[in-house]
Amino acid sequence: MRYLNSILASLALTVVIQLLTLGIASAQWYNHYAKLDDFGHHVYLEQHELPILAHGPTDPAPAPDGKHLAFAARGWIWNLNLETGTAARLTKGPGIDSRPRWSPDGNKLTFVRDEGKNTAIIIRDLASGEEKRIDTETIELDPEFSADGEWIYYTSGKTGSLNLRRYHLSSTMDEPLTELRQVERNSRSLPDGNSLMYLHGSGAHRVLRIRNFESNTDTIALAQTLTYHLTADSHPAQRLIVYSAPIDNDYHLWTMDLDDPRVKHRLTDGNPFALTPAFSADGEMIYFVEQDEKRQFRLMQIPTYGGVAEEVKIQNWDLGETTGTLNVKVIDDSGQPITARISIVREDGYPVASHENATYVDPQTGRHYFYLEGESSFSIPVGNYQITGVQGPMTPSVKSMVQIQDGQSSEVTLSISAIWDAKAAGYVSADHHVHLNGDGHHRATHQDALQALEGENLDLLAPMSWNRWERRIDASIIGKETERNGRIVAQGQEVRSHFHGHVSLMGTDKAYAPWFWGPNNPKLGDPDRSNGEVIDFADQHDAFTTYVHPIEIDSDPFEQLESGPIPIELISDAVLANRIGLEMVCAWTSPLGNSHVWYRLLNIGRPVAAMSGTDMWVDFHRTMAVGTGRNYVRLEGAEMSTEDVLDAAMAGKGFVTTGPALLFQVGENAKPGDVVSSGKQDWSATLASTNDIDVVELIVNGEIVEKLEGVKAGETREYQGKVNLPEGGWVAIRAYASEIREDSWPSMHARPFAHSSPIWIESIGSTDPASKKAAAADLIRAIDASEKIAREAYGEIEMNRMMNRFEEARKTLRNLLQ
Repeated sequence: MRYLNSILASLALTVVIQLLTLGIASAQWYNHYAKLDDFGHHVYLEQHELPILAHGPTDPAPAPDGKHLAFAARGWIWNLNLETGTAARLTKGPGIDSRPRWSPDGNKLTFVRDEGKNTAIIIRDLASGEEKRIDTETIELDPEFSADGEWIYYTSGKTGSLNLRRYHLSSTMDEPLTELRQVERNSRSLPDGNSLMYLHGSGAHRVLRIRNFESNTDTIALAQTLTYHLTADSHPAQRLIVYSAPIDNDYHLWTMDLDDPRVKHRLTDGNPFALTPAFSADGEMIYFVEQDEKRQFRLMQIPTYGGVAEEVKIQNWDLGETTGTLNVKVIDDSGQPITARISIVREDGYPVASHENATYVDPQTGRHYFYLEGESSFSIPVGNYQITGVQGPMTPSVKSMVQIQDGQSSEVTLSISAIWDAKAAGYVSADHHVHLNGDGHHRATHQDALQALEGENLDLLAPMSWNRWERRIDASIIGKETERNGRIVAQGQEVRSHFHGHVSLMGTDKAYAPWFWGPNNPKLGDPDRSNGEVIDFADQHDAFTTYVHPIEIDSDPFEQLESGPIPIELISDAVLANRIGLEMVCAWTSPLGNSHVWYRLLNIGRPVAAMSGTDMWVDFHRTMAVGTGRNYVRLEGAEMSTEDVLDAAMAGKGFVTTGPALLFQVGENAKPGDVVSSGKQDWSATLASTNDIDVVELIVNGEIVEKLEGVKAGETREYQGKVNLPEGGWVAIRAYASEIREDSWPSMHARPFAHSSPIWIESIGSTDPASKKAAAADLIRAIDASEKIAREAYGEIEMNRMMNRFEEARKTLRNLLQ
């Protein structure tokens, strides 16, 4: 136990230092809602714990009268008459209302209202429509009435964690109930009136706990490893619960007797995606939601003691106000229909959800969006709406205002055109690092990914299967390729080796095992592992390894090595590997910080490939678009294939970007990945961007040798000049926005940025002696710092494989110093 405490203490210190550093200079998106103290990656909290916007019904809540059922859909709360099939809308504002729960007498509903950067608890009187609000500046979630109707149990981030509180409706007294770390939510009153069941999530663990107010005990009723959709409900009369829990990619419904938790009954069969179960008033039926082939939620029911699940049809949607029809068409500049990313927002801020596909939220801006193929029609309340359309980062946002009138149809056609034509210039685009499924709300397939590719004008996407302890999410499709209309989805793998550094594997149909290890992961075998083993595996299977999302800070990580800004094994692996990639652009990390590492590796003659990846999830609700981080490569006449694109990326034949296009040439015709002679050379570049770019810099061996003017949004500029190249090393160009942007649409990265791969001087891997020695000395310091951090984290656990690799890399670098 003392070893574990030592590890956790060391990790906690490292996290604190990194968070303090990030607060000073961070290029990544960090949080959209109020930041909690004990979440390093806030995207996971906002994605998994917060409500979602969907066109179809979610969050079923059967009424005490047995005749009605409340649910959320289209951003509002509805009351469904189970006998007639009519759903009457109860709320209508711009906020996203969800997760309703009834008072015991059936006179009130309480629910969550998401207002974009804040969530609040609403208690609504159904007869008068009056609303009472429980709110702080932090996140509030998941209200539940007590059995006597006197209290509201709810979750609040007031303490810096998501803890349970209770609010007395008459006296307005508000008091804390729990103080566990990270997440406590999904409160459910038990039928004894003295107990509360709730979800607790922390690290690898998701558990259902029972808090007994009489005995003042708090015990675990059900334990799972990391299961984000572990939601549960309690039977109205018995000590029986129902919950949703996974088997790999599927989510099943299970029942369990709280007095005999060793036995569980699985209700669902096949490959369901059954979420948010709730008991009927008499306890004989369980309501839940699942998705259809369009990733639209539908309301389902299944008998409590087993049977066939059936859909609960909603025959009539009563909005309680007049509506009209919005017809939207999307075309290119030749008038042909295209797939595009679309956002539709009413003038008061209310977002329209897609009825044909999943609806997403850009976590950077809070803007809802979806993909529309050619044209579609929307039945929506009257009012003024803004429609925004883009097709990837090279198309300026096209906007149109339209008034929807009672019973009328309004037509909007968005003509979208790019300011730079990659195909005409001989380039194809690739996003080398996303995930298909990561336990999100919208279970995804390659076909779903292909629609996103079309909507972002991306040619190739490489989703990485990833493992969550016992979960084998997308493990069975590693190596699978799917092609449509010349676009390709090629499945790879991410090895999540904690602070050793996450690495991706591309070009293999065999999974590397173990999928995870590290001092803060469950120890399920020999902890003496190294990412060097993954690189050896890649070499044996003709695959390619990239260190993904490496550096979070904008500043030079070599100036603060003691805080651990560089993944522990990145430097030693990059020094020793025959071929390796570094993810220069990623949605979560800093391209400027990554540049500092990349330049030093190039300066010792290692042709480390500049790779790109958005690191988004196609099945997530809160996620940026595919291709937010992308690589444009020249194929030089070859037809596009996964192998050809990866080979071109490894050879550095192009540029990486979070939006701008950046072409570069030196000498007569040397382009990135090529070789040029030393001495005075002509150079030229082309920069095109849909965002303002104010910094353009010519780089030789990691040093800025010339600064140039940037471009305004929508502009293209040609550059040319002369540069005196040394006898060895490399030359490249980069362009970026000097300030972080709150809204970079059509891109979704906080910093518009582009960087060419290097053009080598005289030969690939050549070096400048002074630059090589300085880089080697810095890299040795980085390995020394990594070793110190690793020893502190692992304590007395011997890590011989990693330590031997550190020493081997140091020896190689020392030889460069001589």
